[in-house]
Amino acid sequence: MRKIERALLIFPPVTFSPQSMKQCQVPLGVAYLAAVLRDACAVKVLDAAVEGYHHEERTGQGYLRYGLSFAEIEKRIAEYQPDLVGVSCIFSSQFQNVLEVCHAAKRVDREILTITGGSHPTFLAESSLAHPELDLVARGEGEFTLRELVTASQQGRGPEGIAGLAYRRNGRIVVAPDRLPAQLDEIPFPARELFPLEKYFAISLPMGIVYQRKPFMNLITSRGCPYRCTFCSSTNFWGNVYRTRSAENVLEEMEYLVSELGIREFKFFDDNLTANKARAKEIFQGMIARQFNVTWNTPNGIHVKHLDDELLDLMKASGCYELTLAVESGDPDVLRYIIRKPTRLPEVEEAAKRIRRKGLGSYGFFIIGFPGETREQIQHTLDFSRKLDLDRISCFIANPLPGTEMYRICKERGYIQDDYSFDSIDYFEGRFETPEWSREELHRLRRGWFWRYNLSLLVRHPVRFFSRYLPFLARPGLVLDIVRRRLRG
Repeated sequence: MRKIERALLIFPPVTFSPQSMKQCQVPLGVAYLAAVLRDACAVKVLDAAVEGYHHEERTGQGYLRYGLSFAEIEKRIAEYQPDLVGVSCIFSSQFQNVLEVCHAAKRVDREILTITGGSHPTFLAESSLAHPELDLVARGEGEFTLRELVTASQQGRGPEGIAGLAYRRNGRIVVAPDRLPAQLDEIPFPARELFPLEKYFAISLPMGIVYQRKPFMNLITSRGCPYRCTFCSSTNFWGNVYRTRSAENVLEEMEYLVSELGIREFKFFDDNLTANKARAKEIFQGMIARQFNVTWNTPNGIHVKHLDDELLDLMKASGCYELTLAVESGDPDVLRYIIRKPTRLPEVEEAAKRIRRKGLGSYGFFIIGFPGETREQIQHTLDFSRKLDLDRISCFIANPLPGTEMYRICKERGYIQDDYSFDSIDYFEGRFETPEWSREELHRLRRGWFWRYNLSLLVRHPVRFFSRYLPFLARPGLVLDIVRRRLRG
């Protein structure tokens, strides 16, 4: 194995459907890898999405891709001359872009080691390594796997014996045992300073679209989730253990973001920020005591459990202005038997009322089209969303992801075949049908539901609408772009 003295970590261009919205935020996965790796070798990062944010092109599948061209990425690789190129693969739809980046690296120098990590290659390591341009896969949590790989190369050793790696050896693919999950406080803060922060601040388009103050920054205080929802791969990816950073560790990172980078709003990307209520309270109390004077929201969703008056008061006092509720379904049997999410609909209703009484914004996530779900149950979800009276909603169509129980169920029932393509996963369109409904039915339902609900807020609560989204509405060009893209869906 080549000795690794210089590493280039790349977030690749992003493929997305025409009705989806682009996003622009520091890729935390790459930033964490860089923070751990830079003690072992020279590290450079390249976020192709932000560097080429305004460059869009059509792909062969009717999708769009934004980010630097692969020719430009190849040029950047040639300029740096790395020994290792690591490419992030958060979603299955990005895997072809990962392979194109690896191709570019091999064109520069066949001896460059290429490695990827993320959800798709973690669960499909063997099929990923069927592509010769990809040398290695870091499965699951990758920081210390990658650092151990670099250290081994510098000592003249190969990848053998490194937990969490998958690689080729003598014509066969070797998948090493899983790496034990790390203590999160032992991982350095993300190396955000290696990225062109001024470009993110200038574009200002976060996950979930809305914000109250600029500049804003994403952060994560935990990994995984204590629940086992059938459609989600997060729990499996993070080692089937819900782990949290200490409140003090989180507050130290916030202190740095506020004092050193001038951040005025936080975006919590946790899968379950409040699963540990005592820790959540400690974080919010610390934000108040340290007088950060920031705003924040939860664009990745939050579970309704523990959202009592005491916690909501702390959230609001620490700067919260909006909570995203990951409701998923409005049918109790779908929640219990199909999704297996420990949520009771009365809890959701009560949480929505409490949030509204506290003057906080509310955003709901709903999903339709699960295997085994009936038309009547889908209608229950639509009806329940109206009952909650949230400020806005996003509605998605279920797609079987690698590493999920839902994928296994769909294969067993014959809804998808062995050649099912993960490359075209799109949460605005269905990818399979059941005896209960067709893909086209789901598409029509989702689109009509989205527009009727979100536009009706203007009529139902005009003051609430404009007070919530004034910073966003002050950018008419962006608003028109969002409407144009949504109409395509």
